Parts: sequence; structure tokens; C-alpha cells
Amino acid sequence: MIKIDKEKLGLQDYFYIGYLYLIILGIVSDAIYYGIFGVSYLNYTTILDALISPISLLTNNWFISLFLSIMFWLMYMYFNNWMFKFYKYLRVKNWYKKVYNLEKMDKKYARLEKKDNIIPGMMFTFFLLFISMRTGMALGTKSKYDTKEIIPNYTLVFKDNTRLDVRKVGQNSAYFFYFIPGEKVITATPISDNLKQIKVLKNKKK
Repeated sequence: MIKIDKEKLGLQDYFYIGYLYLIILGIVSDAIYYGIFGVSYLNYTTILDALISPISLLTNNWFISLFLSIMFWLMYMYFNNWMFKFYKYLRVKNWYKKVYNLEKMDKKYARLEKKDNIIPGMMFTFFLLFISMRTGMALGTKSKYDTKEIIPNYTLVFKDNTRLDVRKVGQNSAYFFYFIPGEKVITATPISDNLKQIKVLKNKKK
């Protein structure tokens, strides 16, 4: 196993780790999200799309950002504070002493209190939260579109001036993903080669 000495990591190393983290987060979350709709998203994405995807989602949706921030804070407080207080409360209980070996549990929690892996742990926690959220979004959207009429919210104007009202599912730098009303399969259209304009339809209900 490769061990990383945190004291030897410089600003450039942290930047590189953050860069890789965002790329992996973007690729995995988008692959799961579009995969639920039956789209092999890796065929339509680039490294830049994967890097920007998590940032774009969080900056464009305040509710998602707020939800993730609250959940992340709760988990941070639990693993760095509440968990140890809870253990101290439980370890004096007779039933807890009968179920668990206190000597082993004390050593375990003593190691956890050193917080040597707090940064990797928090990164992993956020990764799980983000992936779970994207999976829930996709499942909810798919369920809704499978049972209800798909109402367009965008108009696509193609280069031959034909127009098509669609329901947007997502977009990256090269492709626009959407449902055509009456169809249950996602269509992916190259933006630069086919589209002249992408217009938002106003006053359309979801």
C-alpha cells in the first residue's frame, strides 16, 4: 500500500488531488444518472465535462447545494464529535458492557479520535452523498416521466430552421439530452453540428 506523507504535500499536490476527485465524481455521478435512462454517457462526455459537472450542478441549484451542505455538516459533526459523546454515554451502560468488549472499543475510538484520516473520510462522505443524490434525482425523474405526460420546457432550433419542443434531461459541452413528448427514450443531439438555438419555453409546468 502506498502511504502519503501529508507534511510533504504542497499546494500543487492538493490541487492535483482535487482535480482528480472532481473528475471521478463527475464521471461516476453522470454515468449513473444517465445510465438509469439507458444512456451510455461515457460515449458522450469529455474530461472537461466531468470536471465541470459537479460544480455546475451545485452552483445552478441552490436547493441541492443547501441539502448537501446540511447533510455534510451533520455527518461531519457526527464523525468528529457526536459519535464520541454517544460512545461515552453508552459505555457506562450495563447492557453495552455485556454486548461489547470495552477494551477493544476504547482502543478503536481512541484511534478514531486522532482524526488522521479526516480529510479522506470527508471526501468519501461527500462522494457518497453526491452519488446518492444524483441516483435519487434520476430515479425520481424516470418514474415521473414513465407515469406522466412529458411536458416540453425547451425549443430546439436546428440549422435547417426546423423546431422541436422537448423536455431537457441534461447537457454538456457537446450534447443536449432530451425527451421528445410521446417517447420514452432519451435522444442525444450534438450541439455544434445540429443546433442553431436552444430556447427556454416560459410558463411551462414541470
